[in-house]
Amino acid sequence: QAVKKEQQEVKETPEVVIKKASFEMFLDLDLIKKGLQVKFLSLSKEKLLLFDPNSKTLATINLDKKGQQIQAGKEQLGDGLMASINGGMAFVYSEDKGIIKVDLQNQKVSVVAKPDKEWGGIGDIYGFAGNVYLLDKLNNQIWKYLPTQDGYSDKRKYFNEGVKVNFEGSMRIQIESSVYVLGQGGEMSRFTKGAPDFFSYGGLEKNIRDPKSFFVSSDTDNLYILDSGNSRLVVLTKVGMYKDQYESDRFAMASDLVVDEAGKKVYLLEDNKIYTMELQ
Repeated sequence: QAVKKEQQEVKETPEVVIKKASFEMFLDLDLIKKGLQVKFLSLSKEKLLLFDPNSKTLATINLDKKGQQIQAGKEQLGDGLMASINGGMAFVYSEDKGIIKVDLQNQKVSVVAKPDKEWGGIGDIYGFAGNVYLLDKLNNQIWKYLPTQDGYSDKRKYFNEGVKVNFEGSMRIQIESSVYVLGQGGEMSRFTKGAPDFFSYGGLEKNIRDPKSFFVSSDTDNLYILDSGNSRLVVLTKVGMYKDQYESDRFAMASDLVVDEAGKKVYLLEDNKIYTMELQ
């Protein structure tokens, strides 16, 4: 009923208000480490995680104090490719070391899972509620690892028996109790408790095109898509209904974003700089 009500409201108010985004420089990443080329942003509890898969540098920024710290490098992370933050922990997917956990309080590094020959093309990693999730594009599966008394469980399939998915071309995964997977063409899939759940774009005046990233979490009421092909940031409900949009050429050039909804700020990654935008 809630979904039907939202769809009805969109039909009654078809006019779309486009907001012009304005940005402020938040941080030049050269100040953390010269030549840092961050590809992944991740946010949890006012701590921003940055990962550079070229230099294999993992760093954090405390948003309230702007304090910066390098947490780990190539020696600990090996051939690290992607990273995610969950509370006081960071998780890194490394081709030669497997899944690495970094305690952000003391920089202690441990192994969640060694490399697994059953892993196919791993497209993204995500930490949620202490669990670790791998998006496996080749096997059309999400692998799940749960904390145990002495480490982590063996891998488990996220999907219930008989659930069929197609993750070819999938790019990013985000979790807020439900699991969201974004495809290159803007396709969004949503799953809850191992089964497909409702998600449908509604109220957009033009389709999502060439998205670079998206953001949703248990700390947000909304879902945000970096719609690079249309130079905009699209704000949706968690089931896909249109709420708002912001336009700027910067959205076409940016590669990743996170959203601090409580602080009304978007953090946008462009080359080796992070910019902030106020949510209206």
